[in-house]
Parts: sequence; structure tokens; C-alpha cells
Amino acid sequence: MDHLTMPPLRIDLFSIFIFLGLMQALYLGLVYLVFSAKRTQNLILQGLLLWGIGGFLLEIFMMYSGLISYAWFLVDFSEPLGFLIGPLFYGVILCLTRGKLPVKFWPQLVPFFAYTLYMIPFWALPDEAKFNAWISAYYPEFSRQDFSHPYPTDPLLLREYVTPLTLISVAVYGLLCLCEVSTFFSKQNASIWNPVTEAQKRLRIVPFILVTILLCVTVIKIFNLEDTGDHWYAAYIAFTVYLTSFLHIRNSNLEHADLKIPEKYQNSRLDPETQRELIEKVKQILEREKPYLNSDFSLPNLAKEAKTNVHLLSQAINEGFGKTFFELTAEYRVMEACKILKSEEGAYLKMEEVAERVGYNSKSSFNTVFKKHVGMPPSEFRKTVQSDN
Repeated sequence: MDHLTMPPLRIDLFSIFIFLGLMQALYLGLVYLVFSAKRTQNLILQGLLLWGIGGFLLEIFMMYSGLISYAWFLVDFSEPLGFLIGPLFYGVILCLTRGKLPVKFWPQLVPFFAYTLYMIPFWALPDEAKFNAWISAYYPEFSRQDFSHPYPTDPLLLREYVTPLTLISVAVYGLLCLCEVSTFFSKQNASIWNPVTEAQKRLRIVPFILVTILLCVTVIKIFNLEDTGDHWYAAYIAFTVYLTSFLHIRNSNLEHADLKIPEKYQNSRLDPETQRELIEKVKQILEREKPYLNSDFSLPNLAKEAKTNVHLLSQAINEGFGKTFFELTAEYRVMEACKILKSEEGAYLKMEEVAERVGYNSKSSFNTVFKKHVGMPPSEFRKTVQSDN
């Protein structure tokens, strides 16, 4: 291909901005996947997501700048990633709202692997084919290499319509993310427009980023029907990486954050007398009404019952009981579970039923909390107390 006129290298603000976003994505992905002290599902998905985004940025940077002439194998290598970004975003949301990924999540990665296999015939073509694909997308006015495909590389016409298919995938997962976030805030009796914690704010940002990327790509593609203009949405995607990097730096422990209400508040309006009154109200509500036996029991629920706001109640519990709302709830639930396990009926109940009666939807969560407070698993505790009766 030496006899062909090659477009000049294009190193401008777009290419620099995209390149720096690429470096940020690769670095943060490395932090989440390799250097994190605790590799949770959430961190793994975030790392893979950043590397997936980095794959997009790498190809667009190489194609836009003209450096692709040194690595023809990178032409269209990121096409399958369009079917991976949506599921990974959704997986991050599920980890934040549910604590772990459901088993039914994993089949959602099948389109990515299937399209990767579908791309192999094109990737196996010589450099002349890659050159023509690059020129047709970025420099349609330049001459193409005289090359005939030895076999069909798009028999199902999937590649011809890969852009709308990718946009549909992103749109579907954007809606799924919004539904999951909306459901979570609804169950917590919290407002999606007024999140309390940094983790809740991050939870709200994730679907926002996905939806805005969708809108950005859609608008740019409408005005660039020949598949040019990739540098515009690559710049926006790079901006979202910068935003992620900013959040990571500002909250260095955010990857381990949960969605709990913060324990301490500055500029609090809680005076000692109000705190004592709130603590007394909380004790009466918990001991008389036992609302913690409901699985959807939350701090906003308790605040409504105590006729106060979440911030003041959280501080009152933290300072008055010396523990968080979640620790206090767990303590009352474990005490109730102990009563059940000591009873005659408790000797025959399944442990799942005991967990459900005291407000836990998960047997494993119940076992973990019970052992933490009592020092032994609930099954062992039951054997001990029943044998003493």
C-alpha cells in the first residue's frame, strides 16, 4: 500500500482529549481489576466497563489521528464492544442495588460473544481490506485499494446495521438501569432527585451517563450519515471517563461504599434534648411496633414514624446508640431470632422461615449477621438452646 496517498496524521485537540481519556480508562480499569484491595463483582464490572470504553477510545483515536496505518488489525476491532457496554452498565447498577449479580445476568453477554465470532472473517482479511474500511469511514474522498473480498464477511448484514443495533442495545439497557434505580429509591422511600449519600449519587449518575451517551451518539450519527463524526462522541465518552476519575479521586474509598445513610453530619441542628427525645421515640417504636420485622424497613420509614427527618434521626441513632441504623436494626432482628429459636415452634422451623420472620430475604445474610452478633451460626445456636430445655 506504499504507492497510495495516505491522509496526513491529525494530532489536534480532539485527538489529545480522546487519548488522555483512553489513558484514564486504562489506568482506572487497572486500579479496579488489579490493584483493588478487595475484588468485588462491582469492581470487576467497573474495571471491565472502563476497559471496554477504552477499547472504543483506542480505535477511534487511532482511526481519527491516522496512526491506524501502523496497526491495521485495530480497524473495527471494537465493534463487538457495543453489545458489551450496556450489560456492564446494568451489571454495575445491579451490584449497587442488590449487592450481587443474579444468575440470569450472565446470558446477557451472549450477543457480545456471538458478534465477536461473527467479526472473525473480517478480522482475518489482509491489510488492504482494513485500509478500505478506514478510508470509507474517515476519508471517503481518498482512493481505495483495489481489493476484492475472497469470501462474504457480512452474510447476515449485521455489520451494515451495527450502529442502529448498538443504539438499540444501549437504549434497552438504559431503560433497565433507570427502572432498577427508580425501584431501589422507591423501596427506600428516598428521592432519586435528592440522594443522601455519595454512593446514592453515584447510583443515579450511572444510568444518566448511559442515556446521555445514547443521545449523543444518536444525534451525531443523524448528522453524519457516512459514519464520520466518531471523534465527537469519543470526546464525550472521554469526558465521562474524566468524570469517573474525578469521583474516584474525590472519594478514594467509594468503590467500597454502600448505600447507607452517612453516620456524621456537619452543621447539625440536633441539640442534646432533641437527641434524647428521638432516642426514646426510636426505642418505643422498635420495641412496641417491631417495624424491623418487615424486609423493607428503612431509615426513611423510621424517620416518618418518629416525625423527624432522616439526617437528624441518623445522627441521633449514631450518637445515642453508638451504632448505625443498620447495625441497630440487625441487633433487634437477631434478638427476635433468638426468641424464635428458643421457642417450641422454633425447633421445627426452617432457617429460611426464621430469617424471613425477622426481616431478612436472604438466608446467607441472616446467617452472617446472626453469627456476627451471637458468635455462632443460628443452626448451632438452636441446637444449644433446645438441648438445654
